[in-house]
Amino acid sequence: MKKSIACWTAAVACVLLALTGTAEASGATMAKPKAWYSTAVCGVEKIGSGDHGDKQLKGNGKGKSKSEAEKSAQRDVQAQISKKYGKGYRAHHCTFRSSRR
Repeated sequence: MKKSIACWTAAVACVLLALTGTAEASGATMAKPKAWYSTAVCGVEKIGSGDHGDKQLKGNGKGKSKSEAEKSAQRDVQAQISKKYGKGYRAHHCTFRSSRR
């Protein structure tokens, strides 16, 4: 009888510790908030020509929110376009893939 009461008490104590946490867990450092990561694939358009050619570039971005990460990825693509094609070109019809890690 004493053995079953001791086992039952130990089991209840383990469940309660798991539910409430332990003193060691409360002193542990908190996990960092997850950041958003985004990849943008954008077409390259010559401004004013209406050319929606098949030239595409891919860029990556990171941010505290999904929209911030997408804007960062689109800025990366625009920077690549400016470097590769010069003035008069822009990113057009971007698609995004975003995730939180």
